[in-house]
Amino acid sequence: MTRTSGSIGGAVSAASLARVGAPVPAVERAAPTALLAWAAARGRVRTGMADAARIAFVGDSKTMGAGAGTGAGTAGAFARSRPARVAALLAAGGLPIRGDSFFGCAGLGSIAEVLAYDPRRSGFSGWSGGSNSLGGAALSASNGNPGKFQPAAPVDRCSVFIRSGTDRPAFTVAKGGESVTLVPAGAVGGFARLEASFTTRDASPIVVTRTGPASNLQLVGMVAWDSTRAGIEVANFGVFGVTSAFQADTSAAFSPAAALAVYAPHLTVVNLGTNDIAQNLAMATWLANVRAIVQQARASGSVILTWPAVGGSAPTGGPDALRAQWRTALRALAFDNDCLFVDEEALLGGRAVAQASGAFADGLHETAWAYDVQAAAIARAIL
Repeated sequence: MTRTSGSIGGAVSAASLARVGAPVPAVERAAPTALLAWAAARGRVRTGMADAARIAFVGDSKTMGAGAGTGAGTAGAFARSRPARVAALLAAGGLPIRGDSFFGCAGLGSIAEVLAYDPRRSGFSGWSGGSNSLGGAALSASNGNPGKFQPAAPVDRCSVFIRSGTDRPAFTVAKGGESVTLVPAGAVGGFARLEASFTTRDASPIVVTRTGPASNLQLVGMVAWDSTRAGIEVANFGVFGVTSAFQADTSAAFSPAAALAVYAPHLTVVNLGTNDIAQNLAMATWLANVRAIVQQARASGSVILTWPAVGGSAPTGGPDALRAQWRTALRALAFDNDCLFVDEEALLGGRAVAQASGAFADGLHETAWAYDVQAAAIARAIL
């Protein structure tokens, strides 16, 4: 199998460069087919043959954007995260972005922290964290208090992701003077994407309110969009503090990896390993979890595996010799599964250079400009 560097059809393989002592590219692909499924979906959007292509970012705090915010590093971080920056770069490169989205509580400890992380959300008084799914704990309502989401542009459609089943309550999705009632159905413990359509296309807040008298509403996420425009959906499923085991979970239909398959992304970007190393998980366990996520994601599209960067010399990020072993193993997994491989540590110049240049807010979480560097490499590869 030829392992070519960044561009399709590159004449010099990464393995050849390594043998002669030359730097190995930070972005590599095992074969020209690595992004074929994504390229096909992107092409269908560009030619008007499809109304959406979906990109999912699966990871931990480095995906949800910790370090790029203010205060403790998560306030306002959603808009500065790697997924948000990739979306902005794709739009600048001529790919339309379809709608706004949010998923879960991102691993944050309170509703107040969730709303500070993503100020497009408001209300949710008395709501709490629920079942673990896409983006962490679902937003759980045992009351009739509204939760609001402010789209950035006019919309007339709303996709709502929930823990479904006949044990879940009905709820309304309202915008302006219009309201749609949605009723969970099917097997208990299911997962569903429900649709609400509105006559008026505007940027009024979208309001979700529990109306049924049964158990808690479990709101996993939302995508609000304009039905007259095709484009790319970009979903941030990052969760603060989790290991690969969290994102690989398929124990229930609403669990993260099982729900990922239902979301059916055309491209999935996986960034995991930082917490696995910090919590002394076995490399084989981490690889098995990443492989399970890849299998779920490859059912509907292409996959990019990214090696996470760290800074400084603190042992939390793992000693360099150990990290080199893990990086090599992830690169091999990427090539064996026809995935694109991105070395985000190399993009920042290596551990010591990254720390000295101010790329990290602490030893583990990048600053906003460092996320931009990493986002730019991904955007170039998929445009």
